Amino acid sequence: MEGGTGGRPGLPEKPVPVAASPALSSLGAVFILLKSALGAGLLNFPWAFCKAGGVAPAFLVELVSLVFLISGLVILGYAASVSGQATYQGVVGGLCGPTIGKLCEACFIVNLLMISVAFLRVIGDQLEKRKYWRWSRGVGGPG
Repeated sequence: MEGGTGGRPGLPEKPVPVAASPALSSLGAVFILLKSALGAGLLNFPWAFCKAGGVAPAFLVELVSLVFLISGLVILGYAASVSGQATYQGVVGGLCGPTIGKLCEACFIVNLLMISVAFLRVIGDQLEKRKYWRWSRGVGGPG
């Protein structure tokens, strides 16, 4: 046991943070995660469950997805503790280097753009359904 790894050969020690900075609370992280997971797809859950063959198969798929989600969060938490960084960008930049960090930032921006497009598409579909529903009840014209 060299270098004071505490019985964990090959793993660096967890660095002590220099100063406490404001961080996201656990409750805030849960709400952000739920918002990201549900997002625009929440309106399509009944259709997706029907296409999957009912509630039971869809629920099993959700459970498998949950295993991967929790595994990813555990890995990210471990990487954050090893690198001593407080943000996702800091963890990736610290462990993978600045080039990969910039690539992840670019992918994050593209992801935000695609999420915005999905929200606009869902909102447009809902407004279109509302327009045809009003037209079928004789409230307005088809145009």
